[in-house]
Amino acid sequence: MEQKEIFLLIVSASVTSLVFSISLVTLFILYHRRKDYYRKEITKTRIEISEQTLRNISWEIHDNIGQILSTLNLYSYKVQEEAPTELKPKVDELQDLIQTAISEVRGLSKALNTDYIKNVGLIKSIELELSRFERLKFMETELVLEGQPFIISDDTEIILLRIIQEFFSNSMKYARATKMEVRFRFNGKELNISVKDNGVGFDGNVVFGTGIINMRNRAKLIGAFLNLDSEINKGTRLEITYRKKTTDNVA
Repeated sequence: MEQKEIFLLIVSASVTSLVFSISLVTLFILYHRRKDYYRKEITKTRIEISEQTLRNISWEIHDNIGQILSTLNLYSYKVQEEAPTELKPKVDELQDLIQTAISEVRGLSKALNTDYIKNVGLIKSIELELSRFERLKFMETELVLEGQPFIISDDTEIILLRIIQEFFSNSMKYARATKMEVRFRFNGKELNISVKDNGVGFDGNVVFGTGIINMRNRAKLIGAFLNLDSEINKGTRLEITYRKKTTDNVA
């Protein structure tokens, strides 16, 4: 075999190997991109199903439980008219309790209803949640706003709200917290959200439960950075960093 033919054979083999290697790398990259895409789509679908479920629960609470309480409230006025004088103070207390229950049912219905949240926005929704905690004497709360707020898409606001609500829920169920602070810091095109309680905390080395995993998955879906920091008897802090996207211009 001539030297020229050997050279061409070597070049051909090298090119073939290079093309094969590039193809493998390309397929590897495409596989992981496709894998990430499907993972995001699955997470997105789960969240959409979850939001629809919450919306349905909101309607059920408002239409059924709310209606029952309203009917009970009407009956209480009838009882008030016919009750002996010595029982009227007790009926008054009953009416106050029914009114409180109606207010709380309405508040809970709004907190679960995606459509309502879209109308009032993220910050107002958080404010309503904290007001409810104060009203029910669950804990003392504080809401701090810093910087100039910018527009965030409805879907992103709902995901951020659900993450924060998950933190609220965990604090009430497990942390035995008596104080909750929420801070929104708008810095140019970046939003930093800090939520902290003064609860019992947890060991940072423990395996995360479903609630925390859901929080992380939701954050990834909108490209937000999420950090959860906790120490035993020193409370827990949630940090979310979200950078404004072009899609946020259409809320």
